[in-house]
Amino acid sequence: MSHGSEHLPDFDDPPVVETVLSAQFEPMPSVQTAHLGLLWGEYRASFPKVAEYPALDPVIEQFPERPTGRVGFKFQTFETPPVPRLSFANEQGNEMIQVQNDRFIKNWRKEGDGEQYPRYGKTIRPNFDRDFGIFLAFLEMNRLGTPRVNQCEVTYVNHILTGKGWDRYGELEKIFTFWRSPDDLPPGPPEDLRLHARFIIPGDGGKPIGRLHVDLQPAIRIPDNLPMYVLHLTARGQVGDGLGFFDVGREWIVKTFKRLTTESMHNIWRIKNHADSGNC
Repeated sequence: MSHGSEHLPDFDDPPVVETVLSAQFEPMPSVQTAHLGLLWGEYRASFPKVAEYPALDPVIEQFPERPTGRVGFKFQTFETPPVPRLSFANEQGNEMIQVQNDRFIKNWRKEGDGEQYPRYGKTIRPNFDRDFGIFLAFLEMNRLGTPRVNQCEVTYVNHILTGKGWDRYGELEKIFTFWRSPDDLPPGPPEDLRLHARFIIPGDGGKPIGRLHVDLQPAIRIPDNLPMYVLHLTARGQVGDGLGFFDVGREWIVKTFKRLTTESMHNIWRIKNHADSGNC
């Protein structure tokens, strides 16, 4: 299945280091910690490493946005301990499943410079569908209910490394199309840049169905102290009551990534076609 990839930009060597597909659903009170432990048995052959984390809070994009509440401390009391989030990782550590009673997440992470991004249409989305199907079958077999998906999320994390088209954080115009450094003092070239921008994702008729969040910050790659910019693109929203927003969100991410970055960087990442075509 191509999942609508045929008209999107395509790079031979993109700077993607992590992808995340997350399906959030209405809380399922019948799913308890013991059930998540049993669920691991369904994945254990391929994902032998298990870890436990606090559950993630639900996130819903609102249109229009609701005003935020007062800042302060929040105290909660529980008759029973909250159900945690369990993660199941493969032996190599580049694939992970995360499950809690209102969310199912699938991560791919690059392990080593030689690993290639496995492509959304060929691997990322089909693997999510396979593993989410196992989860649904487990719920049905144990009569735990059927998830009602209320929000889908797609995230791409990119490490744009120095030495490949740029040498210092202030050379933003070499990397990004949205920035041009002032020619004269003051203020002169920036030392670096941090950015958070949000874009409405419209559906049929122009009605909002989600948001694209773009986060950019300078960082240092720990293994070799190499300067880089970390670019997060997260699309969050919902179409109907299924997983259709995955393809919509991913399309917005890939097209926006191309339009935010320069042609010289596209050549370094070996773009196959300068038009919006390919299978990214």
